[in-house]
Amino acid sequence: MSIPEARTTGISAPGEAPITTEDVADAAAAAGATLRYDATVSRTLVHRTSVAEVFVTDSASTGENTFVVAAQLPRGHLIGENAPLYDFTLLVEVVRQAGVLVAHRHLGVELGSAFIFRALNLRTVGLTQLRIGATPAQVLVSMTVHPRRNKAGRIQGFTFTGDVSLDGGVALAGDGALLIVSQRAYQTLRAKRRAAATDHTLPRFTAAAPSSVGRREARNVVITEPVLTGPAGVSAQLVMDPSHPHMFDHPLDHVPGHLQMEAARQLGIASVARLHGLSPETLTIASITTDFTDYTELDQVTELRARVDGFRRHEELHTLAVPVAVDVQQDGAVTTSIRLDVIQWT
Repeated sequence: MSIPEARTTGISAPGEAPITTEDVADAAAAAGATLRYDATVSRTLVHRTSVAEVFVTDSASTGENTFVVAAQLPRGHLIGENAPLYDFTLLVEVVRQAGVLVAHRHLGVELGSAFIFRALNLRTVGLTQLRIGATPAQVLVSMTVHPRRNKAGRIQGFTFTGDVSLDGGVALAGDGALLIVSQRAYQTLRAKRRAAATDHTLPRFTAAAPSSVGRREARNVVITEPVLTGPAGVSAQLVMDPSHPHMFDHPLDHVPGHLQMEAARQLGIASVARLHGLSPETLTIASITTDFTDYTELDQVTELRARVDGFRRHEELHTLAVPVAVDVQQDGAVTTSIRLDVIQWT
């Protein structure tokens, strides 16, 4: 077995040896060992209203634009449903909170700023690490951020890469991008869209059976029963519950990104199960790639259309996966594109 060469990060002073990814990993591990898990951070630092919906507990800088964030995953949670594996949507929320915390605590972004996620991409690299054990998992999110600043030095957004470890084992890797604007700028940005909002009442859609979309709790089902639209096509309507304590922790003026990702996950699992003869209860998401191109409005009917491929090898997880492409549409226009790899975990 050959030993791979250490990759350089490009962050080093003139005349010094380049810093490698191994150096960054060592710094993250050292800082992670000192982080606390005994209490969560203030809910205002992660844009949550309910203390019960805060999962991150601590953070530290490990170098120039590199950070680690600690979190604790609850074994029992409404969105997790006491399943054998930690829920993918719960992990997405931990990553989101980690990014927001780093922005406020370490990058100087003012509280009250609006965060607009443009992309969030995660892939599973260790499936066994996601199994729920005898105690709540201690999470360590390692992040490298690349801020974008205006001439005055104010951060206007950043891209990031990193990984998520559970109890010392890397489970997820990914990257993302977000914009940051002042609350005033955000209100101006949204004013025209809200002024054009319709005053009609949306249909009261009936949610699918939990067992058909890989869920156990009826309250967590966010799509209608999927309908075949062709040999490899499936569609469903988005079902929104503004009283859901996780998806709508506080009032929003648009459909949140993690709700769209959960809807795509449910449609992907239901579609693969139906078209390939598998049980939805045994399916999970190996990866998700998102592209938020426009706001998805609350006052419009939201349709999700999926295109399901055949089985392919997933070399990293040593299993077979089914790629699914989901478009979130309103009035025939795509607002979000989501790509999934669905796998069987048992």
